[in-house]
Amino acid sequence: MTSPPPRTDVTGLLRRDVLLEWYRYPPGPPVAIPRHTHDGYQLNLNLDLPGGIRYRGEYHVVPPRRLTVVMPGEAHTPVDPDHRDRDSEHLVLYLAPDAVAATAAEIAGRPAGLPFFRDLTIADAHTVARFARAHAALAGGPGTASVLNQDVRLLGFVAGLLHRHARVRSGRPLPPAHRAVRQARDYLHEHHAAPVALADLARVSELSPYHLTRLFTADVGMPPHAYQLQLRVDHAKRLLLAGRPVSDAGHEAGFFDLSHFTRHFKRFVGVPPGRYAREAAERKNVHSRAAGAP
Repeated sequence: MTSPPPRTDVTGLLRRDVLLEWYRYPPGPPVAIPRHTHDGYQLNLNLDLPGGIRYRGEYHVVPPRRLTVVMPGEAHTPVDPDHRDRDSEHLVLYLAPDAVAATAAEIAGRPAGLPFFRDLTIADAHTVARFARAHAALAGGPGTASVLNQDVRLLGFVAGLLHRHARVRSGRPLPPAHRAVRQARDYLHEHHAAPVALADLARVSELSPYHLTRLFTADVGMPPHAYQLQLRVDHAKRLLLAGRPVSDAGHEAGFFDLSHFTRHFKRFVGVPPGRYAREAAERKNVHSRAAGAP
């Protein structure tokens, strides 16, 4: 009896208007997917084995840790170059053309049309790393990554991709930062525990998401999602010092689960929130006894 072929694992996730996918191909003969097109940009990072694709009349072998960008509407045929001797994994992300064109227009300061990527394969490590971080942030969901973190990482990746590989250049100087950044910071302070999106900050600061992110980072020294995380940790510290249980403090500060809260609190403070609360309580008791001593 012939054994069944090894199973290919494919997982998809829709995060607002961005489609994410994970592919895992087991060891075996080359995989060939029929010729097809996509409505949006398809970005594919193959993690560990060479991949292959027929695109624009040529066959391209894609080395590991390279990112491919397939333009909307362009027919292509993924075909492995060889037999796989171990698992092969891919991270895939699909971007809507309108969203990419809007980001290009924000960068250029004018309508820029649909950005064109002449090269199929991108090797530069900076862009590849930003893609992987954006994919991971979007994949993590609200339990592990805030909406603002997802928005900023995706926008940062797309803007860098357009600048480095689609020749989209900034067409105007940045406006003065003070008023817009102050409004965005005030909004984050007032809604530190809420699922604030980058579009919310852009609206209150009256700037585009791209320009707000650049101004905020230059003026404050960190991007909006990092500032939001810092605010949440600071608020949680005050709640812990007021005697609130660790789980309540994390939830009220805007963290979605205890592990998420503990991980980020320890990053900023150096100790887990439970230890921080216990040591603060012990110090308070010592001071109280000293104050009551004859």
